Amino acid sequence: MTSTPTPPAIATDQSQQSTSAVTAPCTLQEFLLYFLRLGALGFGGPIALAGYMQRDLVESRRWIAKQDYVEGLALAQLAPGPLAAQPAIYLGWVRAGSLGATLVSAAFILPSFLMVLMLSVLYGRYGGLSWMQGVFYSIGAAVIAIIARSAYKLVGSLSKAFVDGVTAAATGAIAGAAFVLGKRAIIDVPTVLLALATFGVLSTVGKAPEPLVMLSAGAVGLLLQWG
Repeated sequence: MTSTPTPPAIATDQSQQSTSAVTAPCTLQEFLLYFLRLGALGFGGPIALAGYMQRDLVESRRWIAKQDYVEGLALAQLAPGPLAAQPAIYLGWVRAGSLGATLVSAAFILPSFLMVLMLSVLYGRYGGLSWMQGVFYSIGAAVIAIIARSAYKLVGSLSKAFVDGVTAAATGAIAGAAFVLGKRAIIDVPTVLLALATFGVLSTVGKAPEPLVMLSAGAVGLLLQWG
């Protein structure tokens, strides 16, 4: 008697089981707390935040499969709106459906919205002061270094997983955005040196706390302005 070949449906189930085996379990509360922290403490703009999601959720915690992350990032490039929020919402949907997507969007967007509101008031009141301008310029240079580091890792990951033309377009858009932002923020020799130093620290240390990097850059800018 000849053996019966495995039906396609069974093969698909086995493939799904092998894909889910590479992800670690997490509760919805843990997932929401991660995005609440990322929304409150994640610096560097959308490219850097997307890089943090890859580092933390895919590589470190293994809560999200790499294929799900790449597909979410590619879909975010197609849709209008903020780049970082869209893959976050998509990953929330992957983990917990519509409820997960809704809660992740609130946890991720609300902290940064409130902080930008507060910074806008402060900058509108004190933005004309020279020391405040020095702090903001230095922080801007450090942000570009964070973006460049995240874009480098992100592009390297995507280049190994060109699932379709959309992913290829996402890679080009990320690299282009990093270049454009760099031209606006790095305007003189001190900001060039600060950006290079920040990039070197991030490349050497790896998981340096971004808030500490930003505070250090602001302190350097303040010292240069007063010096």
